[in-house]
Amino acid sequence: MLVSRKLNKGEYMIFNGKKRHLAVAAVMLATLAACGDDEKAATTASGDCKELTGDAVTLAVNPWTGSAVNAQVAKAVIECQLGTPVEIIEIDEYATWVGLDDASIDAVLEVWPSGHAADYQTYITEKGTVIDLGLLGPSAKIGWYVPKFVVDEHPELASWEGFQDPALAALFGTAESGELGQFTMGDPSYVTFDEQIIANLGLPLKYVVAGSEAALLTAIDQAIADNQPLLMQFWKPHWKHLEAELVEVALPAITPACEAAAASGDGTYACDYPVDELMKAANAGLEAKNAAAFNVLKAFQLTTDQQSEIAGYVDRDGLTAQAAAEKWVADNPDVWGAWLG
Repeated sequence: MLVSRKLNKGEYMIFNGKKRHLAVAAVMLATLAACGDDEKAATTASGDCKELTGDAVTLAVNPWTGSAVNAQVAKAVIECQLGTPVEIIEIDEYATWVGLDDASIDAVLEVWPSGHAADYQTYITEKGTVIDLGLLGPSAKIGWYVPKFVVDEHPELASWEGFQDPALAALFGTAESGELGQFTMGDPSYVTFDEQIIANLGLPLKYVVAGSEAALLTAIDQAIADNQPLLMQFWKPHWKHLEAELVEVALPAITPACEAAAASGDGTYACDYPVDELMKAANAGLEAKNAAAFNVLKAFQLTTDQQSEIAGYVDRDGLTAQAAAEKWVADNPDVWGAWLG
């Protein structure tokens, strides 16, 4: 991710009015849930789930909702349709590449490439131990955000330059940030340049980690309820934009120097985040290990709306990522059927 990446990292859409045949879906969901059971097969709209045999395929899940539902959708399809066990490994973004390199992880289905230029160069271009598995589908963008009421009251805060004024930055102050304004980050494992941006632009802000995407969402709700300024890292696409008016703060345009800083990790990054075409990656030995699973993962794609819908079952409706994925798979055999070739 880069980050909460991160829906990815946590998005959903309002249902588009498509009618659900609830009784049929309930039956399909129940049968799909049984596909992970080694002792019995289940019946789906496409036929019987296969018995699980052979070595497991391992999929990485990074700490945001989109990553989790991607992997769980792939697991539901691969286990039921191919009979290949799928193991989910929860891990941070950086460690994922090490696992892909040493084959302890077979694939990851959501990479935010702007935060992993160095990893791409090292593991894909140079070592060749990891391969680019193609695009996931959604385009994404990380940035700095404030609630809309902030820029309504102080239009200058629609740009980073407004935060150069200590008095305006202090509007975002907290007990933790003292005389400085607070910049709030979500999960500490997210790939982020925000601390560098603050330092390199000389802004009177303190970088504070909320601890998780859930904590960040709570901070948004609290800030809006209290009409309290909040400056944070956030991203699109994310379901929260559908219910909260958030405005992206303009950061300096991306330059070749910032691109080089991102790749080298030299700490000099001082630009906006780029638009990310989310991608997938796999260990170079996966095709030889299990060609059928490799082909499904290579074909695996979700639109922004599809991923948002599944993530909404989690963040809005309270389902687990596994249950959300199984529900969506039960409702959308035409989508995942195309991944089977």
